[in-house]
This record gives sequence, C-alpha cells and structure tokens, in this order.
Amino acid sequence: MKALRPVLLPVLAVTAVVAIAAGIFAGWEGVLGAVVGGLVVILFLGSTPVVLSPLVKASATLSLPVALGFFTTKAVAMLIVLLLLFDVGGVATHIDSRWFGIAAIAASLAWTLLQIRAFKRERVPTYDLGNNE
Repeated sequence: MKALRPVLLPVLAVTAVVAIAAGIFAGWEGVLGAVVGGLVVILFLGSTPVVLSPLVKASATLSLPVALGFFTTKAVAMLIVLLLLFDVGGVATHIDSRWFGIAAIAASLAWTLLQIRAFKRERVPTYDLGNNE
C-alpha cells in the first residue's frame, strides 16, 4: 500500500475536482457519477499492484500467466460493473453517465502518468544481456 500512496492521493484529488465540477454543472447525479467513475478506476487500476507485486516477488515464472488471468478477470468484472451501473431503470437513473466517463478518463490518465513518474523515480536496474546465444 505504501507504493500506491504517491499515486492514490493525487487520483483521489482529481476525482474530487471532477466531482465538484460535476456538482456545479449537473447537480447531484453528476457528483455521484464522477465519484463512482473515479472509484471504479481506483479499484481496478489499484488492484493490479496489490495482487501482482507479492506474486512477482514469490515466483517470476508464474507472474505472466497470473497477470494475463487477472487482466481477463478484471475485463469481465468491468463489463459486469458497467452493465449494473447503466442498467436502464436501475442505478442508471441516479448516475450521470457523462460525468462518470469524464471522471473515469481523468482518473485513468492521472493514474497512468503518476505510475510512469513513480517508475522513473524508482530507478529499477535493467540489464542488457547482449546478443549472446
């Protein structure tokens, strides 16, 4: 969780800013849509390092198959979440889908850029093994 802090707090701030803008322009449904959009992104993007980091440390051999399986699971879960959130006559009547999308895009971009910045600052050594066969 310590590694997520430099990314998580700014993404929560981005979500809050979008929620405030949504409240000004779209009212309560906009705020709810923006908050749900930001939280869905945090949940889905934040789960990857939480689940995969311990696994990579334990077994590098299993990291790729488990990462692909986890990605597939998250894709299916995202489809289910979107179907539940935008079911006509259900929750969709209380959530503004436009602000959900705006918050999801803003949070995703912020998360990705902050992860890139954190990775660059981490200075993970890489090795060039050459072209020896």
